[in-house]
Amino acid sequence: MADLKKIGELLVIIGGIIGLILGITQALNLGTFGIGIWGIGVLGYLVEGIILVLLSLIVLVTSGVLNIPALKFDNNWLVLLIFGVLMLLFSGGIGALLVIIGAILYVVK
Repeated sequence: MADLKKIGELLVIIGGIIGLILGITQALNLGTFGIGIWGIGVLGYLVEGIILVLLSLIVLVTSGVLNIPALKFDNNWLVLLIFGVLMLLFSGGIGALLVIIGAILYVVK
């Protein structure tokens, strides 16, 4: 069962990196699909992309990949699950789903 936790950690890290890339491309309005929840237009994509980048950075700091003390939360499954759902709300796509699945795998013992 320790292998599932390692797989969960790996999924969270990969999901955070994918979310970071999606957030940057969305903020720059490159390769975006559909309309954002903030409406149609450049400002909506910019706001949504910046929020997605911030959430992805929080996930990466919480998982221990990056070291930014201002964004540090406890590394437990509930925090990662909440940030995964928030990433999904801000068009995180597959990165958000990987964070959610990884957070669920943290619980398995």
